[in-house]
Amino acid sequence: MFRNRKGRYTGIFAEQAVVALILMLSSVSIAETVKQYMSPGLLNVENVFLAAFMQQHDVEKEVAENAQQNMNVILDNMKNQPYIEAISRGSNLIPYLRSSGYYEMSSDSIHIDDRHFKTVIKVSDERGAAILKPDIEEGVWLENRALPDGTAPVVVSRQFVEKAGWTSATGKKVMIGRHSVTVVGVVAGLKHEPLIPSSVTVVIPEYLFANHSGLVEFTVKVKKGMKKEFMTSFFKEFRRMNPDKRLEPLAYSIDEMKGSMLSSSIQDIALQAIPTLFLFIIAFIGTFGLSWIFAQKRLREFALRIALGSTTSRLMTIVIGESLLITGIAVIPALLLSYFIYDYTDVHIIGVGVTVLIMLLFSAVSAWYPAWKVSKVNPSEALKYE
Repeated sequence: MFRNRKGRYTGIFAEQAVVALILMLSSVSIAETVKQYMSPGLLNVENVFLAAFMQQHDVEKEVAENAQQNMNVILDNMKNQPYIEAISRGSNLIPYLRSSGYYEMSSDSIHIDDRHFKTVIKVSDERGAAILKPDIEEGVWLENRALPDGTAPVVVSRQFVEKAGWTSATGKKVMIGRHSVTVVGVVAGLKHEPLIPSSVTVVIPEYLFANHSGLVEFTVKVKKGMKKEFMTSFFKEFRRMNPDKRLEPLAYSIDEMKGSMLSSSIQDIALQAIPTLFLFIIAFIGTFGLSWIFAQKRLREFALRIALGSTTSRLMTIVIGESLLITGIAVIPALLLSYFIYDYTDVHIIGVGVTVLIMLLFSAVSAWYPAWKVSKVNPSEALKYE
């Protein structure tokens, strides 16, 4: 049948082969992006703000240091306000403020037995986990005081544990700089960017911060719907305690920073998805139209089948089955190409599988109405000129 009608079906085959290829590339790309986003280490930053200040280049060192001390007083006074849930003090813990390259450049070397690797150092107090809600896989979050044996408590990422070659991390003792520390907890990860995997990380308590280079960061969890109250109060208190106009208070929404980092990736996905969607719609209209034309040209054949006892469901199965068969053949070039360009990880399997399912659904839907119409043909009308 296909050999006798190859001229009619060549156009549909070529069109669907192109659509399947482009759809596969787009589906795998979207699946990879989703996997990157869902990888361990994504922190909860809803209603979380960075409270800070900006200084002009001519501000004296003493003025800047005094402003930093005033930040402690301001936020300590604000922590009991009705619009505040929690306030944490640390460094480098807040995600989405900087690119991953910044943390790689500021990482420190760690020696464990015969292993030597770089790790990102972050600082937090006991309230850091309550605000950002990291996924604690083992042990507990740190407290901002020394342990009974005099060592400092630290939390490490799962990536740190893997680099160290440990099977269990809690209770392990490590030297960080000149300080002996004890691992009290393991988190699944701490991502700097939404689509970048978590790095090898260790979180040290705030009281060791004097021995670690970096800026103090204040993380503020604001109650839902009370952003305006927090920002108004913070700006007012900062200006009251720091009248110098060369100092400017800042309050960044970390959720908005996350959205800003995601926007470029979303644009890349849109640049792939939108043309693919338009191509898909155009292909659907073309396939539907050709299926309709072919069905109309075969009305006498279908009328004869009905006259010989064929049922409505049988006729619809024939028309839709032909469409599915053409689509199945048209998908083969894309599947062959995928074998050479993908490693067939779970993401690639999902992307290719989704492509095949969408194409088969596309084929069945585009052929359904023509199939339904021919199944309703009146044999006497269709065959009256025979």
